[in-house]
Amino acid sequence: MIYNTVHMRDQKANQLARISRTNKQAMLNLVEEIILVVVLWGMFFLTILS
Repeated sequence: MIYNTVHMRDQKANQLARISRTNKQAMLNLVEEIILVVVLWGMFFLTILS
């Protein structure tokens, strides 16, 4: 019985770690996209203004 509760707790910890890892990856992807958009807009404005 004790093994079962420990196993459940391990599963929960693994699930939380997986969720946080997924969230971190999503955040990184979002940041990359924002940087890409900012760079593209910057180049666009530079070509228009020059």
